[in-house]
Amino acid sequence: MKFALFRIEFVRLTTATAIIFASLLGVVLGNGEDDHGQPASAATGTAVATARAERNIESEAGNFVLRVERYPADPRTGELVQMAVRVLERVEGGFGANEPVALEDAALTVTVTAADGSSVAERIPATFERSFYRADYTFSDKGNFKTVYNVTTKDGRSFSADFPVSVASAPTNWTFWIGVLILSLLSFGIVGGVYYSFRNEDEQQRKMRRLAPVTALALLFFVFGVFALSFFFPPTETRAMGNFAPTGEPAANPAATGEQTVLTVSKESQLLFGIKTEPVSTRRITSGLNVTGTVRARPDARAVVVPPVAGRLILRDGLALGSAVGRGEQIGYVEQVLDVSGQVGLEQQRLEVLAQQRDVEARRLELRNTALQLRGQQAEQRANASQARTQLAQAQRELRRSANLVEVGAVPVKRLEEARTAVSVAEQSVSSAEQQVRLLENQIKQTESGQAIFQNPTVNQPSRTFPLTSPVTGIVNTITATSGQVVEGSTQILSLVNLSSVLIEAQVFERDLPAVRESTRASFTSAALGDEVYTVGTPDGDGRLVSIGQSVNEQTRTVPVIYEINNPASRLKDGMFVEITIDTSGERQVLAVPKSAVVNEQGQTFVFVFDGGETFRKRPVALGPEGADYFEVTSGLEEGERVVTEGIYQLRSTQPTA
Repeated sequence: MKFALFRIEFVRLTTATAIIFASLLGVVLGNGEDDHGQPASAATGTAVATARAERNIESEAGNFVLRVERYPADPRTGELVQMAVRVLERVEGGFGANEPVALEDAALTVTVTAADGSSVAERIPATFERSFYRADYTFSDKGNFKTVYNVTTKDGRSFSADFPVSVASAPTNWTFWIGVLILSLLSFGIVGGVYYSFRNEDEQQRKMRRLAPVTALALLFFVFGVFALSFFFPPTETRAMGNFAPTGEPAANPAATGEQTVLTVSKESQLLFGIKTEPVSTRRITSGLNVTGTVRARPDARAVVVPPVAGRLILRDGLALGSAVGRGEQIGYVEQVLDVSGQVGLEQQRLEVLAQQRDVEARRLELRNTALQLRGQQAEQRANASQARTQLAQAQRELRRSANLVEVGAVPVKRLEEARTAVSVAEQSVSSAEQQVRLLENQIKQTESGQAIFQNPTVNQPSRTFPLTSPVTGIVNTITATSGQVVEGSTQILSLVNLSSVLIEAQVFERDLPAVRESTRASFTSAALGDEVYTVGTPDGDGRLVSIGQSVNEQTRTVPVIYEINNPASRLKDGMFVEITIDTSGERQVLAVPKSAVVNEQGQTFVFVFDGGETFRKRPVALGPEGADYFEVTSGLEEGERVVTEGIYQLRSTQPTA
């Protein structure tokens, strides 16, 4: 009876579940019929945009143009990004007024890197289709990336260009997750309902045996349902965009027409891009005469080490290029190499020294014997002194005894006088013996002192090693000899240089000298210093003007202008070339914009102006003289406007607002 009731309950529950799931599946299929095969963006009435960019590449390989079209313009994670590239070359003197010619026989690969340059995908091959090189890639992560297009022409010329790409996360498809929740509730409901129908069963084992197949069916139902949902409604929203047809049209360049392009960037994207702005302000910029210069070590900070005599060189352990050496510090020594006459003279000196040493040894032995005799006499006198002290003690006892006997009248007074005389004689004997001991002690010390002198005699022995010391404090710059090498007296062993303070020698044409004489301020940098700029003549500067040369070079017609620069980290190296800007602008205040805010693209100069909120404008500007960190702005900006100084690379890849 109970089993029949179980079958009835199970059939009812399964039938109800199937009806519910069929209804949900019908809704899913109905929605899928409406949207399946159509672009997701079509439901919102928004077309998927195509990004276009163009880059002129001028290199030793030639003058090329790369026109890139990317679909979609705003890729999401998990979406297939389609790229179409046209490769053109500008050939001078032909083909219609220097119009670019399409290259259809080149090899093109695409490399995807992160914004910091780390590799994401290497050498994705592109296929040539109808005048376009096409390649596809799916971004699995969100963030800022670069697509690098590597082109190799048929004749072996190679060049590359990179374009920024910002990838966003695909939106979550809540329909899928709601469906999973409903399937979970239904599956647990089936198992719970069947378990509830067995609540009157007494035997637990029978109850679990009947529940096992129901649980398996519920699990199968859940897995099948999740698979169906993921097929019709993926966990993240995707856009069915299909294949796009590239046009090959050149990218618009608003800067060339003087028009401003409006960009809309959300606050979240601004944080992601790391966008920073700075107000345009009036300031004095260092601008004027641009010349080249050379770094020179100070004359008193450079030195060479040469041996004083010819001989075998021995350098200090650990001495190498870059070692720091102090002034007067010994860096090694030279062992002098003697010729035949020098060796004969050295042998004569050695024999004389040996004879002198023999005499010294005899005198030392004589003094030693004398010291031993004196010590014997001292021991004898100490024994006499001890015996005299014993006699003194006996005489003192006899004196006390005689004094007692005289008091009682047992002996005459004469005996007391005799006892006193005996005590006085004993005291004199003790004093004499102790004085003899002290005299002998002084004689022994003098003898031993003379013995020590003769034991370590000072003789004029010939010295044949010559120390090498550093004349300045500095760093070992070159080493031209090695330990064990026989060197001549004029051989340069090593050189030292101290670059904590250096000189900058600028070459100024004679016609520019009047402007230089009126200015003590300057700035300079070098390719080896990156963006670091040194300043001269300012309160917080790194150096000062030392002198202006007194003669003109006959060949170049230039005059040396010398600056002294503090160089504690030794970043400036001796002989390094630098670019110097001698300030001839005086105290003139001009409207200036940071160099980091200025973008040059296809011969046009522009900046990104922040209009507040989420709006930016790509605005063409005209620049004046160039300073160390700023450009003078002659038109296009007003004081107080904020320009973007960081995050420009990402803004350049942002699509303009329609």
